[in-house]
Amino acid sequence: MSRSGPHGRETALAELADLLSRTRGGTGGAVEIRGGAGLGKTTLLAAAAELAPDFRVLHVRGAAAEKTLPGAGLHQLATALDTPCDVSDTSPEQLFPLYLALTRALAAAARENPVLCCVDDFPLLDSVSRRGITFCARRMADHAVLLLLAGDPAEHGEFPVVPLLPLSGEASRRLLADLVPDGLPRDLADELVALASGNPLALTELAAALTPAQLAGTAPAPTALPPESRLRARFRRRYEALSPAARQFVRLVVAGERVDGDTVVRAARETGADLCALDEATASGLVREVDDVLEPAGALVRSSLYAELSLADRHATHALLAKVLDDGRHRLPALVQRAAIAPRPDDALADELDEAAATARKTKDYASSATAYHHAADLTAGPHRQALRLLAAARDAWLSGQSRCSRTLLRRLPPLTGDHTVRGLAALLAGEIELRDGTPADGHRSLLEAADELGTSDPALAITALMRAAEATCAAGDYAAFFTTAERVRALARPEEPLPRLMSDHFAGLAAALRGRFDEAREPLLRVVAAAEHLAGCAPKVWAVLAALVLGDDERAQRLATQAVSAAADDGVLAPWALEFLAHTALRLDRYAAATRAAVDGLRLAQVRGQHNCAINHLATLALVAALQGDRATAELRLAHAADIAAARGLARPVVLASWALACLDLAEDRAADAVDRLRDVVVGGTDPFVRVLATPQFVEAAVRSGDHASAVKALEVFESWARSTGGPAHLALSQRCRALLATGEEADERYREALRLHRRADRPFELAKTELFYGERLRRDRKPRDARKYLRGAWQTFQRYEAAYWADRARAELRAAGEAVEHPAPPELDLTPQQAQISKLVAEGATNREIAAQLFLSPRTVEHHLRNIFAKLGIRSRVELTTFFR
Repeated sequence: MSRSGPHGRETALAELADLLSRTRGGTGGAVEIRGGAGLGKTTLLAAAAELAPDFRVLHVRGAAAEKTLPGAGLHQLATALDTPCDVSDTSPEQLFPLYLALTRALAAAARENPVLCCVDDFPLLDSVSRRGITFCARRMADHAVLLLLAGDPAEHGEFPVVPLLPLSGEASRRLLADLVPDGLPRDLADELVALASGNPLALTELAAALTPAQLAGTAPAPTALPPESRLRARFRRRYEALSPAARQFVRLVVAGERVDGDTVVRAARETGADLCALDEATASGLVREVDDVLEPAGALVRSSLYAELSLADRHATHALLAKVLDDGRHRLPALVQRAAIAPRPDDALADELDEAAATARKTKDYASSATAYHHAADLTAGPHRQALRLLAAARDAWLSGQSRCSRTLLRRLPPLTGDHTVRGLAALLAGEIELRDGTPADGHRSLLEAADELGTSDPALAITALMRAAEATCAAGDYAAFFTTAERVRALARPEEPLPRLMSDHFAGLAAALRGRFDEAREPLLRVVAAAEHLAGCAPKVWAVLAALVLGDDERAQRLATQAVSAAADDGVLAPWALEFLAHTALRLDRYAAATRAAVDGLRLAQVRGQHNCAINHLATLALVAALQGDRATAELRLAHAADIAAARGLARPVVLASWALACLDLAEDRAADAVDRLRDVVVGGTDPFVRVLATPQFVEAAVRSGDHASAVKALEVFESWARSTGGPAHLALSQRCRALLATGEEADERYREALRLHRRADRPFELAKTELFYGERLRRDRKPRDARKYLRGAWQTFQRYEAAYWADRARAELRAAGEAVEHPAPPELDLTPQQAQISKLVAEGATNREIAAQLFLSPRTVEHHLRNIFAKLGIRSRVELTTFFR
């Protein structure tokens, strides 16, 4: 019964359902359910019992009050079993007979019905009962008995583990929506989700304690669990059970949030505390040590314990930290500790914090500078200057990936100043945060407000706001708003300035392209591409990438995207956005491995930066790559990660890409009619004009295969208009292939041959292979097997290189039908693909298939497929040999 790996609730329930099924078959044992307080262990046990209506369900629960009573837990088990076991004598010589009797009772019960024994709070059982229950569990392998032992993550037992992880942000929001059906202000909901840190019980307690003013959005969000909270009481009891010296160390960590070991030692010397108590503090589970740094065991523990501290304890602890940190090496942390207990206002201390923040910014330590500016703002007397410091804090919080913190700071700003520039900068920042990590439609409104505020004082920055606003309209799929925004840019643009002129041309060309006027779009977009070569910064390069893609100059688009990513190295906020375009250009060039690398890098960076909208875009791109290769399991896994956030935030592009990806999978599985249904909304009535054009070849293929030639012809007209405007051989090749699918006889042959010629000019191996496959299939059906084999063989070999298992199997089947004996895959090349090399490295580091799949956003089945190919290429037979090979 081997089970391991991180689990969400759905996965944990599925795992338990599987274990219950195996128990019904007579294979029993025990599983540990581990998770922190409030993560739902008791709920999961109840859900497991509901999954076992045919089981005899036994319940045992540990209790702190009975932990010193030997045999108390065994008494519960014996009572549940209706077994007359005497637990009053727990002397060593009586334990074995007692344990044996309970084992026999469980086995006897299982002969009538399978048995599920749910043991909650297992660590709180007395030691005699814990040993007895594990004694029974070891002997249940051949009996229909499953024991579920629920405990804390710090406990280390001997049985397989199902760990319960905190809820994701989206799962927390869904739970909150269930708890408060009438809805909450979004800012309040975000604050509650952040404070609860994925803990369901915490979220439940916070929602229940909300006041009418908080629900109405007129009072601040709570900063800690309510005083009557069960979780908070649990943390308090742990704290109060510590010795005075250990409590002092916990207070230091709670007040300092992150305290290095040297600071702790100096604090101990200052107060005379015994450093041995530090072990007691960490053993309590309230604080933890990571790389010689002590920190609270989570934001929930920190906020709860800080709320429990008396005013005197808080003041004394901050003062102690300020004193020991004031050594010249920890200037900013010392100032922060002084600020925590300083009287308001204190402009001198605020100025010191300003200087420290500026120093931190020079080293790009934006988290520290944001903290310093925030404390400086709280100490500032004048409202306008306070607004400037809040704006600086919000900006740096965003740069450090703390979007929620940045939003919170920006909400405080409007009442403090009427300065149009400050308000415009705040609206610009708020809009960008919504664009990258919120609702783009809301971001569009903020960005238009920013343009209004900045229009007079800084027209160039106003145009930048409008560029972001236009991007937000595209993200939300609102192209009518895009055209309106484009008109505003043209009204503000100054043709004598390079960047505004580029922006104006960008809008003019893009607006024409969106309306299908590709010839009209050409000249302004060419000017954008040319101008971007001479302009520094990430944004102009990205806008030029988009222009080059519309122009069909995919190679130049990729060069510009590479430059944009390099330029973004100095502006980490834009890097995930730039990587979106790098992945897209690689995909357009049939460089699937490069597209995957860029999207995976962008996904990880977006997650670090707190830009979840960008992360969703990267996941959708990764799903499309997998779908184009015919890998349904991986594509659906990636889409499942993206679906909830995309729908909740109104993100149009991931939804459209999902339809495209699923249609590709339908085509791969010979469900052409389903593919037509999915793509009809994308290609015929879709709001995303770029995907509409690019998905047309799949739509034509699906429509032809399902007999809907009229729809195929109509959709192809728009694609051909674009392809002709680009003059690019890659797009003209696809146009010819589509016409070949619609044609018959000699015309079809001519179209296919022209498509192949253009594909070779364009250097698009994957699309070339698909055209070779389609033509080979046609030739075989026309009873020209010798001619067909030439094309089918090339297609098969290309699909092998791309590791596109579905397409390779299809080409191999056609090749065999054409008379060529193909029983095994083509001889592998010695070089591993980038994905194979990455998987091999992770295997060498000891990762399981499931862990590799989670890290690379692949399905476990896809990882297994790659490993088989890796073993074949390297001539090895096991993971052990692979590990040795890569050492």
